[in-house]
Amino acid sequence: MVKEFLKKISYSLRIGIVGKKQSIETIFFEGLRITAIESKISDEDYEFFIVYKQIPIKIKIFIAKKIEDLIYNFEKIQNLDVIILPLNLYEPASLQTITKSILQEFNETFAFQGLSILVGVDFENIFNRSSSKRHKVSRYQLEKVTKDLNLIYCYEIINNNSDINEIYNTIFEDFMIRFQYSNPQLFETAKDYGKKLLMN
Repeated sequence: MVKEFLKKISYSLRIGIVGKKQSIETIFFEGLRITAIESKISDEDYEFFIVYKQIPIKIKIFIAKKIEDLIYNFEKIQNLDVIILPLNLYEPASLQTITKSILQEFNETFAFQGLSILVGVDFENIFNRSSSKRHKVSRYQLEKVTKDLNLIYCYEIINNNSDINEIYNTIFEDFMIRFQYSNPQLFETAKDYGKKLLMN
């Protein structure tokens, strides 16, 4: 019964991830599957219910091949708290696929004030593939693109588990600060119920 009530008071976190569906599921979902108390994964829905530092969080993830697809599906999505933009570290041309104009359209469509994260992904290492491509996007290039596009965070994913955890921890910590600042009383109430949920 406690568990059912907790779902009703848990904080909702909505994340958009741009890229190929299969790769995103492999890279970004595994850690959530392991830590989630409940998860719902289908062709249309990606939902995870977790408790992070005693705070219940219901995560809903939307996958889109391009930023334009998020914009096109605004009526369905309505709101996003986070957008994650993965790029292939072995495809330098991918740095040019995200433009200021399309990000501006996204920001205006969603009235977006959340976290924007550029992620350079080493697909060759994560999927144990040998690559004939010699040129690799540098950390400096990633940081420059992040700054030029006015994004907030920049990460690299070399080791799938530890690097992904770092990204999610950043997202959850930011959420905790916003939640605690906006409603301290509800934050403490959620924490109390989170403790009870973890004991079940």
